[in-house]
Amino acid sequence: MNCRSKKSIKSILGIAAAVMLLVGCGGSDIESRTEDTEKDDDLQLQQNIEEQDRAETGSEEQPEQSGQSGQQGQPEEQGQSGQSGQQGQSEQAERSDRQGPQQSAGEELGNQLQDRLDVDRILEEQSFQVKLNDWGEVRFVSYEPDHSGENPLEDVTFYLLRGEEILYQFPYIGTEDTSDYGMYYDVKFVVFTDTNADGKEDVVIGAEYMTGAGPQGAIPHVVVRIYEDYGDHFTYNEGFSDKINDYLPWESNVLAKDVKRLIQLTGGNGQLTDYESYSGKWRVSVGYVAAYEETDPVSRNELICQITNGNEFSGSLFTEQGMTQRIASVDEITGTIQNGELFYDFTDDGWGGTGTLHIMFLPNQINVDVLNHQMAEENASGYGISGMYEMKIRE
Repeated sequence: MNCRSKKSIKSILGIAAAVMLLVGCGGSDIESRTEDTEKDDDLQLQQNIEEQDRAETGSEEQPEQSGQSGQQGQPEEQGQSGQSGQQGQSEQAERSDRQGPQQSAGEELGNQLQDRLDVDRILEEQSFQVKLNDWGEVRFVSYEPDHSGENPLEDVTFYLLRGEEILYQFPYIGTEDTSDYGMYYDVKFVVFTDTNADGKEDVVIGAEYMTGAGPQGAIPHVVVRIYEDYGDHFTYNEGFSDKINDYLPWESNVLAKDVKRLIQLTGGNGQLTDYESYSGKWRVSVGYVAAYEETDPVSRNELICQITNGNEFSGSLFTEQGMTQRIASVDEITGTIQNGELFYDFTDDGWGGTGTLHIMFLPNQINVDVLNHQMAEENASGYGISGMYEMKIRE
């Protein structure tokens, strides 16, 4: 009911009251009523009209209240209490307006990502349940590309999930959802470690690619990518990743512990004191690349080392000449690595030769330099342990 209707009803009530008063004063034409009866009738009439007024007003004004987020929904009779409730609802509505679009966008992104996930493309062996910084308990998922799709160079993707909810998709490192390193082949390792000394574990991934160009084009090579955690997102550190990749030979069997060592040595996190990650077989050989081109190796040179207690070394150095199959070796090498170096005096290399092995532990290779080499007089062949051996191939 509009304001004009309200004024008409109030005017009618005024005229009726005046007529009844005049008639009452005459006293002869109308039967007199008691004061109680007159009051009851007037009160009942007033209540009936007010109820009709409220009903019509409510039906006409309700759409306007709904458009104002219900701020006017409380009766005015509530006074101060009603105003406090309206203010609280107003603040809540404002917060909802500010947060609503963000939540809607996040839900939309989650739905889009969820639609892309195919269980058959999840690399289970490279997907892990981890407790990751402020993200809490999450599942890290490695997700293979679909090379049968429109983009044959599509790169591998990585996600953080909590239950069925996708919390985060890691950014691609190349252009147009690629890596810029060739065709994806496999994920070799995933490491959670602090790469920038900020107290948070970052994500280090070793993915393999093939270029298809040149003799080594069909040989998978490892490319390391480092994602640093910045609380609500991860940033790909391209410069640091390239620095690590520069130390990785194309044909090397790169291991996760090698990359962790490289990060420690090149990331400014202090001098390396734990050398145990060097344990294993290192070799100087034609490598996978040259072996692809030439099946018969010219020589075989290997350093087998076992490192315990951080820097206690034991191992052996072995060489074999490919054409003559002559063999030389220094066995039972022992010593303590200090400042990345180990010196060992040997008295027989299998041909009577003597000298000192200077073993240097570099970021991603081991060099063996033979110092003060003395060949035995009876060694007519001239073969033995001598020269410099650059051990870059890891097995």
